[in-house]
Amino acid sequence: MTVGGTVKKTPVAILAASILLTACGGGAKPDPSSSSSTTTSAPAPTVSVSPTTAGPTVDPNIPAAARAHTPAGAAAFVKYFHDQLNVAWGKPQAGLLAVLSLPVCKTCTALEGSAAKNVITHQHVSGDSVRIDSADPGSTEANGDQSVIITGAQLKTSVVDSNGHKVRDIPAAKIRSIATTRWTASGWRMSEIQVLK
Repeated sequence: MTVGGTVKKTPVAILAASILLTACGGGAKPDPSSSSSTTTSAPAPTVSVSPTTAGPTVDPNIPAAARAHTPAGAAAFVKYFHDQLNVAWGKPQAGLLAVLSLPVCKTCTALEGSAAKNVITHQHVSGDSVRIDSADPGSTEANGDQSVIITGAQLKTSVVDSNGHKVRDIPAAKIRSIATTRWTASGWRMSEIQVLK
């Protein structure tokens, strides 16, 4: 699928590739067949969060606009997902992203794993990690999946320890990707995030 550009088929989007590896010390391994050069740090062990330990299975705080079974509802849901990413890494808090995504979303699993790792290591991102400038509905697939085109920025910030000491820097970068959402019995869930080249 192409929407205003070429989709790079990789399970690790800019969020997971550049933020996870440079900001949180790992949690996702880039696709070996990918020619992406956005990651330079060595990956750290992934922390898995099972559904039984991730907290509630439904997020009661999803805004009304993001609960609508419409393309605009999917776009609002994608914005909310990224808001929760900022919370998950800023507190840190595990479980926030797991309830918003499906197990098939490898990037989502990596982002959630990084939040869980930060809880264990008592580290967090100082300030927001991402800013979403636009989330526009794209195509609707035959199976009902709704794509959302995302533009925004990975913000320049730092990972700090529990005493506020800097652990590592997070560089600024542009975000341009496609999120695929799937309607479920519990509403929209993230099923894939892909980088747009």
